[in-house]
Amino acid sequence: MFNFPQSIIALAQTLERGWETYRANGDFDAFVEFTLSLNGLTEHLNRQHLPGLVRACQELENTALSLFADSSMHPVPLDQANGIERKLNIILAELQRNETPAVLARRILDAAEGHCEDTWNRPRRVVLVSRADHPWAGSLGEQLSFFGFTPEYLRWGAQPEDNEPALAFAFIPDREGRAYPPAEIAAIVALRTRFPTSYFYCLAVPSNLQSIVLLQRAGADACVPVGNKVSDVLSRILDLVEMREQEMHRVLVVEDSATAVAHIRRSLSQHGIDSRAINDPRLLLEAAAEYRPDAILMDMYMPFCTGVEVTSALRQIRDYQSLPVIYLSSETDIVQQVEALRLGGDQFLTKPVNPIILASVVKTKIERYREMLYSGQHDSLTGLLNHSTSKEQIERLLQNVGQDGKLVVAMIDIDRFKMVNDTFGHPVGDQVIRSLAWLLRGRLRNSDLVGRYGGEEFIIALPDVELNRAIALLEQVREDFSQLPHTHTQGTLRATFSCGVAALPDYRSVSDLIGAADESLLEAKRKGRNRLVLAPGNEG
Repeated sequence: MFNFPQSIIALAQTLERGWETYRANGDFDAFVEFTLSLNGLTEHLNRQHLPGLVRACQELENTALSLFADSSMHPVPLDQANGIERKLNIILAELQRNETPAVLARRILDAAEGHCEDTWNRPRRVVLVSRADHPWAGSLGEQLSFFGFTPEYLRWGAQPEDNEPALAFAFIPDREGRAYPPAEIAAIVALRTRFPTSYFYCLAVPSNLQSIVLLQRAGADACVPVGNKVSDVLSRILDLVEMREQEMHRVLVVEDSATAVAHIRRSLSQHGIDSRAINDPRLLLEAAAEYRPDAILMDMYMPFCTGVEVTSALRQIRDYQSLPVIYLSSETDIVQQVEALRLGGDQFLTKPVNPIILASVVKTKIERYREMLYSGQHDSLTGLLNHSTSKEQIERLLQNVGQDGKLVVAMIDIDRFKMVNDTFGHPVGDQVIRSLAWLLRGRLRNSDLVGRYGGEEFIIALPDVELNRAIALLEQVREDFSQLPHTHTQGTLRATFSCGVAALPDYRSVSDLIGAADESLLEAKRKGRNRLVLAPGNEG
């Protein structure tokens, strides 16, 4: 069985108590609290990739929101209350049946350094639904096994014997590029009904709206287009467990009314959003530098200056040019609202603000802002740090380790990669690059740095680890990669990489570490490839 995060357990318990309180007294404020708790639970389940439960929560939330605005509708009629309770009981029963979702994959070195056993990657079941002899099922199953998953094979129309929900189902149609026939759609519906928490991928979906909508109605979470075969599905499944750790959202509130601040901060905290407030806009730059907010909630009219003036000044500073600014005001003049947005704002909310709308707007703006920052720092093909960000992060690591600290830097280059591209095509070459990226992410610690330095070249930085230990790890990764199958239209291929390593204290600067590792990488190529070479000085 799985083990849910404590935050989800607490939210479910709060939700249940909130509903019991409302049923007991029919008070509108209790219904508001229940709806807010439901919204918070939906957000948490969505982060944990539990689409079935998210859907059930969203349906219940829509029902609750339709009764949210008018206190005269409360207590709701008995038949409506019973309908809400039935939906709530289904959600709570499912949470009790499955104690955990997919969780963030851990790194092997974390466990090796004495952390609990739970830090190790564990096999996760992925059910491949297809005809008995479909070649994609075998290829996908082989790669899933290599990355620590447990593939299971199921024929269309059959049902798994095990009631334990799988991490994911991948549906492979008999006829690629054609609409799924009614029998296959019925099979998806039956499995979705039985396993609401699993993630559903439908492969080889034709690029027409009708096919996609019908599969979504049946329960599909992702429709993979024709041509995006095995590698794309593998990438999505790996992303399912290699989720980025979620930092708490941080909001700076610029508001001179203590009452408004209390209401805003309470609404945000109920949705897991951290906040800090200042009542004087002249303190904004100092507060922003210290707190590092993901968004600013700005009152339009304050002593000394307006919110528009503050935002216009904020946009003069490079670090804050893209920071979301959300105006809060009782201003209803559409001309003033448009002007406020034209001069640097991102959203305009009219007071009093519905707390669910406020939290939803804030989260949406923050997620887009973070995604923009992430895209600027990461490689689009692999999700690893890009060239410039890798060097910046290694500089920070070097500053943090101090005089007597440990830092190992490695440069990796895939052997004969041009031949792979020329022989099998660039899509297969991209798949080889992504496979190495996934392998590195799965083998290294969260504290380690992995970046795509350019083309088929990668850079790694391992802080606080002995050189011989780092070498043993890199050699194991090299051996594993040489055995990793890469699927293509004619079958599978295997690739290798060469590696150069440099470490403190022989090389003290970032440029020296990278330069020495790069020279050693070239030496590894000269010596025959598929090997690791230490930089001079580190050998002894």
